[in-house]
Amino acid sequence: MHYAETDTSDAELAEATKHVSRLTTLAYIGIAVSVFFVVAYIWQFGGPLANDQDKWAQFGDYVGGLLNPTFSLLALLALLATLGLQIRELRLSVKELRNSAEALTKQNETLRQQTFEGTFFQSLRLHNDIVASMEVIKRSLKGRACFQHYLDELEGRLINNDAIEKYEVFIPFYGIFFRENQAALGHYFRLLYNIVKLVKRTDNIDQRFYTNLIRAQLSSAELKLIFYNCLSEFGSEKFKPLVEEFALLKTLPDTAIPADDLLHQYSAAAFGGQYPESWL
Repeated sequence: MHYAETDTSDAELAEATKHVSRLTTLAYIGIAVSVFFVVAYIWQFGGPLANDQDKWAQFGDYVGGLLNPTFSLLALLALLATLGLQIRELRLSVKELRNSAEALTKQNETLRQQTFEGTFFQSLRLHNDIVASMEVIKRSLKGRACFQHYLDELEGRLINNDAIEKYEVFIPFYGIFFRENQAALGHYFRLLYNIVKLVKRTDNIDQRFYTNLIRAQLSSAELKLIFYNCLSEFGSEKFKPLVEEFALLKTLPDTAIPADDLLHQYSAAAFGGQYPESWL
């Protein structure tokens, strides 16, 4: 596209140069015609300069009668050539403005992409910092090892209270678990949700690429906790639709299988378009 526009501009410049040459040629033709008629008159009626005013008037009528139409025609041709030149200059100006606008648009898109990526990766680093700062003192656990502890604690409660079979029974027990551990898990889930939302709200990017990067940061225990959290009041309304849209549970391991009633609260899209067979 860029090369085609460059070739067109070069052609317009070449044509404009031809018009300038034509205007110059018309000027030379006008001079040549004038000289020719004057020389022809002198050749035919030559002699010493007359003192008679009538003869000068006759000479003036001769020159005017011959040269005025000639110069009028040449002036018309010059005017048409000038208009053609101005039209081509206008076309070139319009193309330059269009190219400038396109360049500015691309520059803005690049700047927007850079701004998004700066915010995205900074948020991802902050999320990893939150994970690294997590600690379960009574178990001497730090970082991502804490998530397996929280998952074991949650699933142990659910199984012991028969709350893993039915969605209606699961909800209140998860609510109790989350409120007890909100100081550790609340900001984790909120920041993760906002990172995914940032990708969702940014146009003209490969959203799947960036959500895949997010998913690649998550351990199996984190994915399982996200699975449970998005079934609850703390994630079902806002986070769960994003989990389904971007298949964030696609790599969720199919061990420690939840009951079908919990599993089918999600659409198959959350798992990449198909429920894990061993879960069914």
